Amino acid sequence: MSGDNLHGKQPIKFYSEEITLTKVELLERQLILGKKISNLDEKHKEWSRKLSD
Repeated sequence: MSGDNLHGKQPIKFYSEEITLTKVELLERQLILGKKISNLDEKHKEWSRKLSD
């Protein structure tokens, strides 16, 4: 099953189609959230540069 012990790359296939689809959706949302956090980091750096000028 995917995610066991975090040893190397593993498939996202689970025991049922419903659980597999849920895992795919969670991964997609995590990627979107990661991009938002990255953008926020860039904004903080930009604000910091502006404040130090």
